[in-house]
Amino acid sequence: MDLFKGLRETINWRASIYYRIYRLCTRDDRKTFRYLIVLMLSLALVETLSVGFIAFYAAAISDPLSTFDITYIQWLRSHALFESSLATPTQLIVLLSLLLILVLPVRTVLSGFVTYCIARFSANLEAYLGSRVLNDILHRDYRWHLTQTSADLVQMVNWRVHLGRGLVTPSLRIAAETFLLFVLFMGLLLTQPLVTLVFLGLLCCAGVGVYLLLRRGLDASSKACRSSEIGMNRQLTRSVHAIKDVLIVGCQQLFVDAFRQHGRSYARNFGKLHFWKESPLLVLEALGFVIIALVVLFMVLGLGYSPLETTGTTALIAVTAWRSLPAVNRIVSAFSSIRAARPYVDSMMNFLTNETDCLPVSLPAQKLEFKKELKIEKVTFSYESGSPILQDFSLVIPKGQSVGIMGPSGCGKSTLVDLIVGLLKPDEGAIYVDDRLLGDAELPLWRQKIAYVPQFPYIFDGSLAENVAFGVRQDAIDRNRVLEACRQASVDFLPKLPNGIDSEIGERGIRLSGGQRQRIAIARALYRDPEILIFDEATSALDEENDRQIRDLIVCLKGERTFVIVSHRPSTMVDCDCLLTMSAIVAG
Repeated sequence: MDLFKGLRETINWRASIYYRIYRLCTRDDRKTFRYLIVLMLSLALVETLSVGFIAFYAAAISDPLSTFDITYIQWLRSHALFESSLATPTQLIVLLSLLLILVLPVRTVLSGFVTYCIARFSANLEAYLGSRVLNDILHRDYRWHLTQTSADLVQMVNWRVHLGRGLVTPSLRIAAETFLLFVLFMGLLLTQPLVTLVFLGLLCCAGVGVYLLLRRGLDASSKACRSSEIGMNRQLTRSVHAIKDVLIVGCQQLFVDAFRQHGRSYARNFGKLHFWKESPLLVLEALGFVIIALVVLFMVLGLGYSPLETTGTTALIAVTAWRSLPAVNRIVSAFSSIRAARPYVDSMMNFLTNETDCLPVSLPAQKLEFKKELKIEKVTFSYESGSPILQDFSLVIPKGQSVGIMGPSGCGKSTLVDLIVGLLKPDEGAIYVDDRLLGDAELPLWRQKIAYVPQFPYIFDGSLAENVAFGVRQDAIDRNRVLEACRQASVDFLPKLPNGIDSEIGERGIRLSGGQRQRIAIARALYRDPEILIFDEATSALDEENDRQIRDLIVCLKGERTFVIVSHRPSTMVDCDCLLTMSAIVAG
């Protein structure tokens, strides 16, 4: 009962996964898939014809005189076109040899082309579904991101290889080999139906039996590999992202040892996994000869075949086995690969949402105007576990005004900024822009008006210009606008860079000081020419001189831009129009 239950569960899982993948495919991918099916069927026909021709060629060479008695050969010899070329056994062998030289390369070329098409289709689908996972991640709610580990999300996208190379490629190989076996045995059934059924039954039983024996080992090893892989990736990400702390504390060996421990576990289970995956080849090679011997015994003892009949039928079965046994082995190996990839595929497919859920929110037809004020009305907000950070909080920010926000750590300053930006949604209350409720449809347009400068900006491994024009294609960067933004943000180190704004500044801006990174972040905000500038402790890493320059910028842009400035530094707030001091729980 457990065997049938497991088999039913496996069939249901595969049907569900294939259906979900097919639904996620683009129209072009579905068209390519249908094209592949036609190609694989064509290859199966060509393979079957080549196997039959090879068997006939072997029989003709061993006994060419008897070959002349075959009805089809007699018909060819009577035809004027072949009358002179099939007059002697030698001519027959020469003609068949020439045909073999022509047929086999065609089969090989077609087989290689099908292999190429399958690999390309799988890689393309793998990249597409990986982009779908990334798209889903990037469009998830900000509160969801607060509960996730970045290393696990990166790993989730990288698991696309298991979906493409671990599921789609083996599945297509199974389809191709199944088509081949079907056509091959249909041809064999026409000549030796009873013997073929016995041979086919034994072969199927052997393949299914081997796969069922390997199933549990594959499941356990693949799950253990996945767990160890996650562990290695986490240790790697933590150590690289915190390299400065790692070097100062001197805890390199801690991360190396933890990574190595997960690596040893992965190696041990990876070895088991490949043993289970390669076992079908070793077992089926031996079982193939056993099956042929059993069929010979069946013909001699069960059917009473003469030695001559047994020899001829055995030769035909041997040639069929020459193609079918490797095909069965590849099918079992493909099933093993799918089984090994299942934990990764399950994680990735469960992460993907329906197609419409992953699409970006479309912009509303009506424009969002910000001419009067931003109004926060009786907002209450708390995270999943904990007391409210903001409670019944209200605030009005007139357009063109600069508002300074101060308060101790944990009082909700950054939470308030996230609410204004629209990354978080109030549990109670509402936010209005010129008396218009700021809802999901308005958020994309609202964010286009905002530039946000965090305390710890993200600087990626690229040029200074690419970092300033963050989110803009490289060929669309306005270089003059970059230079102007750098001037406004007091990027005074620009002349010292070897290639100016085209200088590479290293991953996370590692070649720059904290203050220089902060000024690049401010230049990034100014590049967008926003209506609202939000500084979330953005000047905390700047010295007094550069902080004064940023204050001068605020003074110059007063009336033209709206500023929300969060800072612990009183000097930064000097030129603000109003100052809000927040306590642990803010009530308006």
